[in-house]
Amino acid sequence: MKYIVCNIDANYVRHCAAMLASLFAHSPKEEFTVYILAMGVPLSSKELLAGYVKAAGHQVVFIDIDKQQLKGFPMHRHDYPSLATYLRLFIPRCLPSHVDKALYADCDLVFCRDVSEIYDRDISSYTLAAVEDAPNQNAERLQYDPAEGYFNAGLMLLNVARLRQMDFTEKALAYLRDHKERIVFHDQDVMNALLHGTVLFLPLEWNLLDCYYRPQPHVSDANLPLLQAAKDNPAVVHFSGPLKPWHYGCHHPLSGLYFDYAARIPWGCHRKDYLHIFRKYKPLVALLICRGYTPYEAKDIRRKLLGRKR
Repeated sequence: MKYIVCNIDANYVRHCAAMLASLFAHSPKEEFTVYILAMGVPLSSKELLAGYVKAAGHQVVFIDIDKQQLKGFPMHRHDYPSLATYLRLFIPRCLPSHVDKALYADCDLVFCRDVSEIYDRDISSYTLAAVEDAPNQNAERLQYDPAEGYFNAGLMLLNVARLRQMDFTEKALAYLRDHKERIVFHDQDVMNALLHGTVLFLPLEWNLLDCYYRPQPHVSDANLPLLQAAKDNPAVVHFSGPLKPWHYGCHHPLSGLYFDYAARIPWGCHRKDYLHIFRKYKPLVALLICRGYTPYEAKDIRRKLLGRKR
């Protein structure tokens, strides 16, 4: 049995299903229990997602977290992640005591290889294993030695037992309380600030970020010679930027991978949805919906832009 963890709000249910479809497709011999940390997800959506996972031959457990537990957590006006990103900090506290190791996966990525390649690694001497993030000044901002690296939290093999022993969740909440001014990249900053020096860095192909697909890739000097080989044989493609494959205007060269797996979900997101949206709504409203706004929010924004009263 392998344990998978992800976190969602109501807007990410179908994208979670697409991510899981890619996981199941590339690890056909594995049996998974999927733990889903959920915030504000309707019962009907949970039933849809649970039905899909069980039909695929795996188990699923929902762990509800009240939004009030995240009250006051740092968010910025133009952030594209939702508040649900902070649910990652609760993983060691929420998982059952028998789960000592688990693979966390964001819902905006797709798997392209069997996860056993990394899941079976010995991380007993580490708190987690992850891929180094794009080069930046985050370590300096968080006030630790840059030589210890800064990882991207989109895919992490977690030593849950060790995180539990160090009372990670409590330490994370204390860090948020005492150092809000340092936080830019939400819970990822918190995890790096607390766990630097205890991380096993994975090969680049296990978390290929959007910035690696730019004409001028944003990648460290050490990883640059390895980048093309990783892109030629990706293990995980992570749509980490603000424009996801299901957003109008996304030009990621591998966005079709997302739709390949979403098409396996009867209620998933399909390319043809764009045509339907643009036929049904005025162009500006349709564009905003494709960027992730609800129809009500999109219409409200249009009214305000046009100077109309509600």
